[in-house]
Amino acid sequence: MATSSVTSQSAPVQTEPQLGMLLVLSGPSGVGKDSVWQEASKTLTSFDKAITCTTRAQREHEIEGIDYYFVSNEEFDRLLADDQMLEWAKVHNARYGIPASSVLTRLTAGKDVVCVIDVQGAFRLRSLFPGAILVFIKPPASDPDVLKKRLSQRGDISEEDLMVRLKTAEWELLQTKKYDYEIVNDSLENAAKELCQIIQQEKAKDQ
Repeated sequence: MATSSVTSQSAPVQTEPQLGMLLVLSGPSGVGKDSVWQEASKTLTSFDKAITCTTRAQREHEIEGIDYYFVSNEEFDRLLADDQMLEWAKVHNARYGIPASSVLTRLTAGKDVVCVIDVQGAFRLRSLFPGAILVFIKPPASDPDVLKKRLSQRGDISEEDLMVRLKTAEWELLQTKKYDYEIVNDSLENAAKELCQIIQQEKAKDQ
């Protein structure tokens, strides 16, 4: 993983049989995966989003407990020590992790859960939940600089951080064949519609 700034680890987690559907969305920084989910969620109302904990600074538009749980490094360490993380990763000099309770409680109750996470986290969840549906959101090939453009519009990203994210994206885009589905985010409406169709197809298999 020489081209990626991502490291991923997790504590041992005992999982119960999966009853609900686990959807995992990944994609490089700037691809719009959160926006795709927000649009698709208007239709996919059975899904609850697992809220990720992060040690990075909260951005102006982000809401605590909706976008992320913003925690200190000390609090993140405590969660790890107490085996409360399903998976965690260090990405772009900050740590991200999914609390086990936010996923396990819902799945074992037969509820659907979506995790919008990085590639390494997606692979960890697949190892814990073999029935998880992994979907990779890709940038349009027609605009190779779209990630750089979108990331540059974020005022809180330095030039160094931008280069790290773009380098990480190169590695992430090489992992797409390990996913069940790929969606090109050429337009938000089309990408969200395609995601809804994928879920409808997957749910039809269980009927």
